[in-house]
Amino acid sequence: MFIFIFKFFKSRKSNHKTHFKLSLTLAFIFILIGVFLGYKIFLSPKTPPKQWKLTDNDKKSVKFVSEESLINEIKSANKIIPLEIEFSESIIIDESWGNFTVFKKFKKIKFFANCSYAVDLSNISDNDIKVNSLKDEVELVLEYPKVFSVDLDEDKTIYEEVNNGFFRFGDVILTAEEHGVIEREVSKSFEKKMEDPEIYDKAVANTTLALEKLLNQITGSKLSVKVTFKEN
Repeated sequence: MFIFIFKFFKSRKSNHKTHFKLSLTLAFIFILIGVFLGYKIFLSPKTPPKQWKLTDNDKKSVKFVSEESLINEIKSANKIIPLEIEFSESIIIDESWGNFTVFKKFKKIKFFANCSYAVDLSNISDNDIKVNSLKDEVELVLEYPKVFSVDLDEDKTIYEEVNNGFFRFGDVILTAEEHGVIEREVSKSFEKKMEDPEIYDKAVANTTLALEKLLNQITGSKLSVKVTFKEN
């Protein structure tokens, strides 16, 4: 009987120790969990902001460091050439004497020029660009295209044979000064042609296409570009 009572108390004592160890273990586990959660919430370093992304139709993404960087890339291009076009212009050098056919003397010269329009990108500011990453769209406010170059192509200039009446002889000879005056007048004529609404509208329309090509090269992604022009 004594032995039974001793074992009974011994068993209860053993169970009490086991229960105590279990409680202590659970408490320790909860403390560790609390410390871990506190560290994650209050002490762990914040995740850096995600880079801005543009997502194309194929679900590929292109990253930009910042919108400012994009502006700098556009500025570094300095300008774009939305349209290049070749013009020709024929003029007649007339040294005829009066209106009589026998005294006529004239020569036709045909000039060619490579002409282009340009859009200035060097003055773009933060207010002139807006990026919509959800639509893969960039909106830009730019100046209208301007005549950039009128380059006479002297290698293509055609000097026709002189046309002489019965009583006229020899060629039509121009001095260097006279030739320079003619070239300046022809250049003005080409500039006037570039003001033709149909041609100029093509330069305006091509500006958007040229910018899309430029931005696609910069970003490596296909973007939609919307251009609004401001008065110069």
